[in-house]
Amino acid sequence: MKGIILKDLYENFYIKKNLASYIFGALFIGLAMIFINTYYTFILYTMFLSIIFGSAPLEASCEQDEKANFGKLQITFPLTKAEIVLSKYLLSLICTGISLLISLIYALANVYFWRLVTLREALTVWGLSICGSLVFTSVVYVCYFLLGKKIGTFIYVAAAIILAGLYGSSTVLFGIESYTSMDTAVRLWFLLPASVVIFALSCLLSIQIYKKKFS
Repeated sequence: MKGIILKDLYENFYIKKNLASYIFGALFIGLAMIFINTYYTFILYTMFLSIIFGSAPLEASCEQDEKANFGKLQITFPLTKAEIVLSKYLLSLICTGISLLISLIYALANVYFWRLVTLREALTVWGLSICGSLVFTSVVYVCYFLLGKKIGTFIYVAAAIILAGLYGSSTVLFGIESYTSMDTAVRLWFLLPASVVIFALSCLLSIQIYKKKFS
């Protein structure tokens, strides 16, 4: 499993095209965080940073695997098909964890440096980003394993656009305060376990899809 994870890391961060995409995305979001920092954008950046970057690694590795027809070679490794799929999900958790750490630092900076939100509000939004990241990754990864890179990437981009649209419309319909309310903070006690269960079910489903595809 370690070898698969290292291979995927290589394809994400050593291939110049993919590395440039990450650098550009990080610089764009970093500059936006510094120069465009409002209550609205605080929630947007905190939630979508981990949601988008946490699920990105499979796109690059899936592209390279399909180009080299690596899937058929990969199943000859001394690993079960379940372990191959599990390694992809473990890498997504690693990347999601790093993204969540960065978004937490940004959230705390808005509490203690910019003084834009309270600590409870910051942690509530950050908690929502954990739920969103796990659910988003769960859906996107199943699509990649089931439909392949081309359609999977289309769904990945479409899902990100839909999420952004839902965020914008919800702030109009329910008010931006709904993301940081005490009711939302309480609901996290139920949303967090539910998102973990969805992630686990996604992994199990992807394993079954992968086994069937390479049976």
